[in-house]
Amino acid sequence: MAAERASVSLKDLPELSQETHHKVSCKRVFREFTEAHYRQDLIIDDAFMGQFFNDYLKAMDPYKIIFLQRDVDNYLKDVRQLKRAVVGCDLALPFSIFNDYEKLKFQQLSASIDMLSEGKLDLTLKEEFQYDRSKEKWPATAEERSALWEKVVKYDLIKLILSGKDQAAASKQLIKRYRSNLNFLSQSQSEDVFSLFENTFAHAYDPHSNYMSPVVSEEFLNDINLSLEGIGATLNSEDDTVTVVDLIPGGPAEKSGQLKPKDKIIGVGTSPKKLVDIVGVRLDEAVKLIRGPKGSTVYLQVQRGEGEASKIFVLPLVRDKIKMADRVASSEVIQSGDVRVGVLKVSSFYRGLTEDSRRELEKLRKDGVEAVVIDLRGNGGGLVTEATSFTGLFINKGPVVQVRDRSLDLNSARDTDSGRDYDGPLVVLIDRFSASASEIFAAAMQDYGRAVVVGGNSFGKGTVQQVTPLARFYDLFNKDMGQLSYTIAKFYRVNGGSTQLRGVTPDITLPSSYAYMKFGEKDMDNALPWDSVPADKFTAEGALADYIPYLTECHRNRTKDQLDFKLLLEEVEEARKLQDKTTVSLNLEERQARQKDDEARELRRLNLKLTEIGEPPVKKVADLPDKVKLPDPWKNEAAAIAADLVRALEPVRDAGSGTARNVSGSRKQ
Repeated sequence: MAAERASVSLKDLPELSQETHHKVSCKRVFREFTEAHYRQDLIIDDAFMGQFFNDYLKAMDPYKIIFLQRDVDNYLKDVRQLKRAVVGCDLALPFSIFNDYEKLKFQQLSASIDMLSEGKLDLTLKEEFQYDRSKEKWPATAEERSALWEKVVKYDLIKLILSGKDQAAASKQLIKRYRSNLNFLSQSQSEDVFSLFENTFAHAYDPHSNYMSPVVSEEFLNDINLSLEGIGATLNSEDDTVTVVDLIPGGPAEKSGQLKPKDKIIGVGTSPKKLVDIVGVRLDEAVKLIRGPKGSTVYLQVQRGEGEASKIFVLPLVRDKIKMADRVASSEVIQSGDVRVGVLKVSSFYRGLTEDSRRELEKLRKDGVEAVVIDLRGNGGGLVTEATSFTGLFINKGPVVQVRDRSLDLNSARDTDSGRDYDGPLVVLIDRFSASASEIFAAAMQDYGRAVVVGGNSFGKGTVQQVTPLARFYDLFNKDMGQLSYTIAKFYRVNGGSTQLRGVTPDITLPSSYAYMKFGEKDMDNALPWDSVPADKFTAEGALADYIPYLTECHRNRTKDQLDFKLLLEEVEEARKLQDKTTVSLNLEERQARQKDDEARELRRLNLKLTEIGEPPVKKVADLPDKVKLPDPWKNEAAAIAADLVRALEPVRDAGSGTARNVSGSRKQ
């Protein structure tokens, strides 16, 4: 292969420096966090300075392959200089470090291009690459660093080969990627450095606090820019890769059921055979490629997981406008044995959810349902006011959630209306992606004894954020300064426990491979701790905990021979074996054999499911027809548990009302 040359040279890299308005913004950021953030135990001392700059370096160099240990030691040797940057907002050192990083990154990319161009990379060696180097030291010597660079190239190359390319084509694409990355280095701006520095400071307080640059701030303020005529996903840049933060309810990504938070988008195109590699591309440039006119199709090349657990696939999505109607709560009826069960799907706690749900519950009542499942899977939260009023549909009245602010003042959000819209048997279905307002509702239902919670442990986000612009009307310079989002309070259950970190634990756990994936509040750096406050005064409305052993036994007996659950348990066991693995083989034959085995297992599971529902098997997973809808084992089992609850409660209700299964309830006005 002929040697490739980068389109930019070292002298084309900009020498970035602090701009006048950065000092003003920096001081305002520091003041807001130290005076208004919920966390008060963070001391800005010498120890903080050292940890902060370590984090700043890792934000640039997450794999710890760019800087040498002596570089890091040199940056950290003068604590006074570190303090001048953090407290005094003299950003000479952070900018100097970033300029050094760009030069070293240029060297790494150039060396990587040369390795690929020479065609001498040996993928037959029995060697491993530790792709998670977060707890490792920076390399001690240039030779050690060069060896790491070679392993990174092999790692990237094998991933492309496993995505369906031969080695020559993969090498060509990787050279193109690295050259593109070089070009983007030359386009770095001072705001990139400032954003990196201030976000490192914000994340030292907690993972949900952020500095939003003027560009990001505009995206945040104008939700249309994020979702209108797009795929309906919030994106971020992590480790030089566009990463899915969350999915907008009703958007193409959420409706597909195939894109998940933490997925990495590594390629974008108008056809599956013409994908633009976007690894290392600036986030704003990547977003331009992903967006497009309504009705057009975009193909995303997605990487899920790392190392041996990684999987790369192409996902077609039809861009669309995100309409409020697509987010609205919806319902359906499932016949579970002799019991009709209503399923109310709630994708987010949007304004108006309570009234929409009231209408859906009325429809379900007219359809003769005897139990209801509230499906909160994938629901990342929303308005606390809606979570409170929505809870009021199912309890008589009382506190729903406690909120404690920085001053340690404790207040309750309460349902004050007497009566319930639905007073029958209730099941709440949650998963790892149920967060914030979803956890408020699920926890309240559990504490009141009003519902049985089933599924997977929820996310664990029990904090409240506030958005504050940094600009002031009296500023003398014409510069947009962005804004801050920072934590101002914590949520607590009515029983006094926090939903922070631990989330909501189901009464009955359903198997999921996500239980072994590092996705949740507890996996985030600097997450606020779990704690508790005194329980609020509330009156339990049921004693469903007494029925959990019986319901659990029914669940186990029913699912032990069910195909869907046997296959789910297989996936869980595979995920469990990989949960602590941080290395991956760089031997191409070993990786190809592993991929072949993984694909064979996935195809086997799919064809078993197809046979179960009377559909013909397929030769490849990608051949699954769009018209074929596979069963949803979690939803069906939640409905079955709800039916079990109806049967368990029937004697009690017969004694109380004299009428079996009379669940219409008293309606709120």
